[in-house]
Amino acid sequence: DAEDKQAENAKSTANSAIMVIDNWSAGATPSHYAGATLRSLAEALADYDRQLQTADGSDSSRRLARQLTAAAERAENAVTSGDRAQAGQAGQELRTVIAKFVMADPADRAPNP
Repeated sequence: DAEDKQAENAKSTANSAIMVIDNWSAGATPSHYAGATLRSLAEALADYDRQLQTADGSDSSRRLARQLTAAAERAENAVTSGDRAQAGQAGQELRTVIAKFVMADPADRAPNP
């Protein structure tokens, strides 16, 4: 359904953010490119978050969307300030939230009656 597709898109977007963080942390991606890319990805996750907040999605999906958005924003801020440790922490947060999406019970994501 539409919510599952949106969740898959959000996970893909978060995975893209992780790749940018990892490449930037390894010195393989310029800071200006990584920051701009993370800003775009964070905006996409914020859009997903807003859609869930206005839709009849589950509380856990809404919470996970907020966590993805916050972690992506922290990653962007870390890259912009040159803080590799903070970027790594944000990347780990993204990985943790993605794992929660994967483990979530599909019945938990069903629309509320």
